[in-house]
Amino acid sequence: MLESILREHGDELLGALTGAGGLDRSEAKDLLPPAVDGIGQALSGSGGLDLGRLLGSLGGGGGTGAIVSQVLGQLDLGAIASQAGVAEGKARSGLEALIPVVVSLLGQKGGVEGLLSQLGGGTGAAGLAGAVGGLAGKLFGK
Repeated sequence: MLESILREHGDELLGALTGAGGLDRSEAKDLLPPAVDGIGQALSGSGGLDLGRLLGSLGGGGGTGAIVSQVLGQLDLGAIASQAGVAEGKARSGLEALIPVVVSLLGQKGGVEGLLSQLGGGTGAAGLAGAVGGLAGKLFGK
């Protein structure tokens, strides 16, 4: 599911990073693969996030601050920043802009049931995260 979001919404994701995230296009392209990889791992269930509540918050008009905070709490910002070659503060800003977009797109792609079946299907969390990171790298030249 994350692979199709990268394919279909790559420009939107880059726009979130360059707009609200405050990164230039080069930084955004470098940050997107490790950021999506980290978000995929956080949402895969290994972090203990309540996906139903996350998606329900977006769908029910709840604020995104709690969602961003929960997902950020599962991420290794230093590692993501290092992989992307950007400062940790820029990685944080980019992720704060990117997380609500990714979670919203996941919700549009099938809600909680679709999300859980896609994230839990066949490849496992590590395989999914690796596949997503690899696809993001191919799409954005990393």
